[in-house]
Amino acid sequence: MRRSIAAALSASLVGASVPAASSAAGQFSAKSALEAARTLIPPQVLTKKGGEYEGHDFWDEHDSLLVQAWHELGPLHARLYSYDAGFEETYISAEFRNAGAAARKGKGEDAALALFDEVVPGVFASKHLFTEQFLTDMLGELSHVENSGIPRRRPNGMNRYGVILDQVGFERAMAGLVDAYIRPLASMLFPETVGRHDADEHYAFTVRYEADGDTELAKHGDASVATLNVCLGRGWQGGKLRFFEYEGSGMYALPGNASAGAGDVEFQPGLAIIHRGQHKHQALRLISGERTNLVVWLMGKYGVVRVAPYKPHEQMSARDRWGARDWNLEL
Repeated sequence: MRRSIAAALSASLVGASVPAASSAAGQFSAKSALEAARTLIPPQVLTKKGGEYEGHDFWDEHDSLLVQAWHELGPLHARLYSYDAGFEETYISAEFRNAGAAARKGKGEDAALALFDEVVPGVFASKHLFTEQFLTDMLGELSHVENSGIPRRRPNGMNRYGVILDQVGFERAMAGLVDAYIRPLASMLFPETVGRHDADEHYAFTVRYEADGDTELAKHGDASVATLNVCLGRGWQGGKLRFFEYEGSGMYALPGNASAGAGDVEFQPGLAIIHRGQHKHQALRLISGERTNLVVWLMGKYGVVRVAPYKPHEQMSARDRWGARDWNLEL
């Protein structure tokens, strides 16, 4: 997510810090940024609701130092950090790539729609989006990040443990992935709320559930017009994702043909689900083990989340939402 919109997001979202001239500058003269960052003592993460600004002064003071420290650390799997044809071939499944190519060539979205099952009314799931290599490399990269000794800010106001991906170097990869696939998918599945500029921005992060950390998450809605949630894996029991019947949103209601119902989704490695951000959900208690998920929130500029539905004639066409590829986006 671009730093300029972070502070505008709702209470569920952590605002990314603005680089500041701080005492960290003096540390650069004595040691590398990586060495200096490893000496910092980050604030404790305690709050399970409304914690997006927990320790804000610490993160604001040391922002420029941490940015440089992540740069010095370097990647474990460099391909993950740059979105290009190599990224697609390695990490996007052949079925998904072919479906996207067909839609971009004006051959319709049948192949893309066929990748998904509607497992709960308004909740779409697929195991055909990412490769096994993507799951393996992402988990390895997250271990590399978590074991680096560099302090990491909590991913959002409710989850205490995870990684804000843009803050550790994934900006280009996530922006490319959103432009090429995630935004068009969201508009395809939810055309009544995801229009031309309703997903211009994104916020990408990972969350980790385990016995010694977060084991569950209370009922909530996301600060997004649509959310992609990908289970990366590791071993666990329990921890289903429960959805609740749609309750409306202020003066707006979904069109009669757009459902958002109740039901549970059981995660397994590689399963990706997409749902409206305002479709209330809850992470049920993890009984044992550990599970890591990658989450992408889509929203308009400045964190605006559209709730007013578009009329059918106002909705985007398949050609408009998929568009033509422009690799200059990744450069």
